[in-house]
This record gives sequence, structure tokens and C-alpha cells, in this order.
Amino acid sequence: MIRVKKEVEAGFGATIANRVADQLRDDIVSHRIKPGSRITAKEIADKYGVSSMPVREAFSMLCGENLLEMNPYRGATVIAVTPELVAQLNDLQYALESLLIELSMKKGYSEELLHQLEDVNAQMAALTEKDWREKRTPLNMKFHMLAYSPCADHMAYQLFARNIKQLAFIRKYHEVDYQRMSQSVWEHSQLIHAIRNNDVISAVTIVKLHTLNSKQYALTENFEEDQKEN
Repeated sequence: MIRVKKEVEAGFGATIANRVADQLRDDIVSHRIKPGSRITAKEIADKYGVSSMPVREAFSMLCGENLLEMNPYRGATVIAVTPELVAQLNDLQYALESLLIELSMKKGYSEELLHQLEDVNAQMAALTEKDWREKRTPLNMKFHMLAYSPCADHMAYQLFARNIKQLAFIRKYHEVDYQRMSQSVWEHSQLIHAIRNNDVISAVTIVKLHTLNSKQYALTENFEEDQKEN
């Protein structure tokens, strides 16, 4: 089934490659493409309705995320999403967010941006147990992207954006419990409070606590079993 819309590729190669990478990442994390499978650029190009060039670029992206392993002249092999990979992604998130909050507070936050952060966090707080699984991850991602947007031109922000996107794909299929969502909302509110008070030390402390708690909840004993069910 073709899920990536075919477009005129002249001038849009990077965009198509990103879309292919997103779809392929989702297929791998959800086990629609099983760990250990060998895939070729032609096979994926035919499946998604694009040319081979953006698929090769997507393969390169996912190799960098440890989701694919390239086999010379034989395409690529799909790598399983393991607790070790999730742990490393969270460790990277810890380091990047700790740096980014300091950089962002040095640059400063507008009142408009603070209102945006409060609004997104309020939307998370209003989620019910019926809809939080579908809506929590995109809202959480939006909050974090906004929180560090004052230094969006920094290389660390670009690495952070890529890392949180990969985590978001994983969390679609291995979600934390409702209690963690409520805890996240409280941690977000504490971060906003620290930013408003220009309290860098407290902001860094809260960000570190937030990322450590996310790692703890992500690495449950049922992780591998949850992955097998998808």
C-alpha cells in the first residue's frame, strides 16, 4: 500500500526524503516491517510511490538513528527497537535539554512564547483518559520544541528536534501510563514558573528531573513484550 504521496521531486528531494523516513520509521517501530527484514531502495520506492533517490536518503537517516544497517549492494537490514536504544535516546535528550534550557534562558522568552507554553500545557492537562494516548505525544513534543525555540538556530536544537521526533515515533507504540502524563504536566508548569522568575538553576534542575523521569517510565519491564505485540 502506498502511503507517501508522490510529488514532483525537482526542488523537493529533501522534503520527500523526510516524508519517506517518517513513514519508514513508523513502519519499523510499529513492526509493520519486522526486525531482521532486508529491504531495498527499489522495494520501498515502489511501496511508497516515490523514486529511489529520496528512499536512499531516508535509509541514510535511519542508519544514523540505528534503525537500519546498510548492506553493500543488498539494501538494508531492519534493526529492532530495544530498551538499550530507548535508554540512549533518553540519555541524549537529557544532555541536549539541559544545555538548551540554559541557552534559551540567556536569550530570553517573550510573553507571547510563555503564553504559548502555558496554553499547550493546559491542553495536556485537559486530556481525559479516553483521548490522552492519541494526543499526549504531539502536545508534549510541541511543548518541548517551543520551550527551546529561543535558540532554534543552534546546532544542539537541530539534534534535539531529530532525537525527540524519534522518541515520539517509539512512544506511539509504547506509551507511558496516565499517571506519567499528569506528572509531566506538573513538571512543565514548574519549568514555566522558573522561566518566568528567570531562575536558571531551578529551570535546569527541573529539566533534568523531567528527562530522567521520562527515561524511567519509558524503560518498563514490559517494553520488549509491548514491541512484540505491535
